Amino acid sequence: MFCLLLVLGSAIVACAADRIQIKVDFSETEQGLSIIAKHNAGREIIDVDWHALFATEPYQRLKNREAAMHAAFTDDDFKKFILSPELNSQYQALCRTLDEWKHADMTAAARRALAYLPARSVIRTKVFPLIKPKQNGFVFDIDTDPAVFLYLDPTDSKDAFANTLSHEMHHIGLSSTNKIYDATISFLPLGPRMAAGTMSAFGEGEAVLAAAGGPNMPPARYETPEVRQNWARGMQRFSQDLETLNQFFLDLAHGNLTEDAANEKAMSFFGDIQGPWYTVGYKMAVMVEKRFGRSALIQCMLDRRLLLVRYNQAAEDLNRKNNEKLPLWSTELLDLVHAPRAPERRTTP
Repeated sequence: MFCLLLVLGSAIVACAADRIQIKVDFSETEQGLSIIAKHNAGREIIDVDWHALFATEPYQRLKNREAAMHAAFTDDDFKKFILSPELNSQYQALCRTLDEWKHADMTAAARRALAYLPARSVIRTKVFPLIKPKQNGFVFDIDTDPAVFLYLDPTDSKDAFANTLSHEMHHIGLSSTNKIYDATISFLPLGPRMAAGTMSAFGEGEAVLAAAGGPNMPPARYETPEVRQNWARGMQRFSQDLETLNQFFLDLAHGNLTEDAANEKAMSFFGDIQGPWYTVGYKMAVMVEKRFGRSALIQCMLDRRLLLVRYNQAAEDLNRKNNEKLPLWSTELLDLVHAPRAPERRTTP
């Protein structure tokens, strides 16, 4: 059972079983729009206005995050952004978007994420819709004070916002099991341990599936045409991308990459829009759920290597029954990372 409570510009979504607690804080957006309204009306903006904006938790957390990413900005930089003609011209659209987002079905978003998480997972996070220069979204401080940062995009409907929120909530919930997986692979030598650990990035694809609400729902239905086209290209490149990732994991396991090179390569798979961590991860997750059921897929989230094993089983079945030519993860890779043995081939009831 979930409840939704609006309090002073924030929304709190709570679960009676205490597995979910989400606070959505609109204060930075509201203060920013208040300043833009005064500026557009030709009224003087005083120090109190700026102090109210800079004192909001979303603004403070954004500033800290950007500093941690070596992209620090000053309050004066942000003042220039808030008063820029381009942003001011979007005032009405931003107001409409803020109102829509406040009416998004956050309860449904929470349920979608929870349906694709292990029973021990919890989602406790703050969500900060923001007016900010960079038009991106991300999670930060997962281990200490989890927060989801979302750009207030005037082109995003309330459904698109809820979909993104569900995606990010899945990340937060799955991160609560990271220590379990880290302990599981801790015995591996450094190279194989790095490869096995990096497999967690397939969580992007699993989050897409969770946010969509199931394997038969369009995964990019709330996205822009550009993102949908990119997604279609990713699906067409699935076989090629899987083979590229297989070689990347092998290079990691064999110690063929420096730490910097490995990080750079891993980051490239996120793509400029949505790369193979999303598309390959999503298709594998869909195939596993359709072949073995959702509970089997959720089990793969507790041991990320198992997703590759289960996918291979599903792909072999399709290759044999339908004469398809789906690629497989190499036996060499699975042996190097000590992937679990293939579970019993069970179909969904």
